[in-house]
Amino acid sequence: MSRLGCVILWISLSLGQALGQAPVSFVRDIAPVLVKQCQGCHGPKKVKGGYRVDTFEHLLKPGKSDAPAIARGKPAESELFLRLTTGDADDLMPQDGDPLPPKQIELVKRWIVEGAKFDGTTETAALAGLLQPVEHPPAPESYPSPVPITALEFGPEGERLFASGYREVTIWNTISGELLGRLGNVAERVYDLAVSAEGRLLAVACGQPGRLGEVRLFDLASGELRSVPVTTADVVFAVAFSNDGNRLAAGSADNKLRLVEVESGKVTHELGSHSDWVNSVAWNADDSRLVTASRDNTAKVFDASTGERIVSYLGHQNYVRAALFHKNGKEIFSIGDDQKMHHWKIEGPKKVNDSSASRSTALAIARIGTELLIAGDDRSVRAFNINIKDESRKWDGHKDAVLSVAVSAATRQAASGAYDGEVVLWNIDEGKIIRRFHATPGGVAGKENPPLPRQGEGRGEG
Repeated sequence: MSRLGCVILWISLSLGQALGQAPVSFVRDIAPVLVKQCQGCHGPKKVKGGYRVDTFEHLLKPGKSDAPAIARGKPAESELFLRLTTGDADDLMPQDGDPLPPKQIELVKRWIVEGAKFDGTTETAALAGLLQPVEHPPAPESYPSPVPITALEFGPEGERLFASGYREVTIWNTISGELLGRLGNVAERVYDLAVSAEGRLLAVACGQPGRLGEVRLFDLASGELRSVPVTTADVVFAVAFSNDGNRLAAGSADNKLRLVEVESGKVTHELGSHSDWVNSVAWNADDSRLVTASRDNTAKVFDASTGERIVSYLGHQNYVRAALFHKNGKEIFSIGDDQKMHHWKIEGPKKVNDSSASRSTALAIARIGTELLIAGDDRSVRAFNINIKDESRKWDGHKDAVLSVAVSAATRQAASGAYDGEVVLWNIDEGKIIRRFHATPGGVAGKENPPLPRQGEGRGEG
């Protein structure tokens, strides 16, 4: 920059300060732009040009060009600013959207001129986690077509069933099949649901692929949003309350497992042991251990107090979709894309046996007492007694891939949700259908959805 340019820049800064112009805040002014406009192509999953903007630490690092991304005080030497203002269409950012408005570009310029200061908590934190919780757009009043039921959860009394919707969670009466309520202000896609043991709180794992992941906690008595304890740069796939209700575990597409104190909303542990998506998480009976299932082809057991990894199970050699503890707490059941249910001991780890879980991919698992229920994309639910090796009952009744399954100890009922939006309620002891309905508010049951993504097209993609 020329001496004259420096003088003009100094004068403009001095005038701005004299007129009481507040300094640009990275958290308030810059991070929201990066998350919304840039992170989709420069985040943990998609890294165009070798450059990431999903944390402040990554934002400062150069991409493949080795040009400084941010030269503090020098926007004309900062690759980020140059890419926002270039006249070359091939280099202009963002490439998959409209150019940034002049006011936003000016904010970025001022922020760099002012020293590119960071006013967040830690430079390694996901930018999405630095932002104030967003108010999500409302769900449509009625659905033009059914949405896949990716998550189900019973209330403690067994008479309410919570189901994933589009930008909402729907609540259904299990006796009549009627819609009881709708909880909005959640992200576009809902991936998992958990109700605390006493029935006070609902945790929603949700997100928008490549942009945002959240765990949202709702007070079920009032329906009000209580907190957003987890915010990540990509979707949250799994959430589970500890049995005492004091802690929460969440697994996400940024390959991490997070543990949260429910009362304070504080993340106590952030575990990066997996090298790919964390698809599911479950607690053991005394809340001392956790088991995770991952797209890195492993299931892992962790100490819930220290966060230390106890063991990794490598037996699937394919995506692992879900895992949970045997009632004895010493063994694990896990399922995945190898079409089998693996039964293994934590000590070792050592495989006890494996059983056919589905003719195709096994997608979800639930346990009630000695009964294991497995949902698969062969349109069935399979019931296993954990005390009887290699014996299962196949429950038919769905017309499309079964994506989710939940159980109620209070009523000894199970619920399964399918890609076509249909929910089926089952008598667990007899394996018979009690009721079926489309969990589609105001929609037309029976309308077809697009074809189900096949193996390799993950839940968070698209």
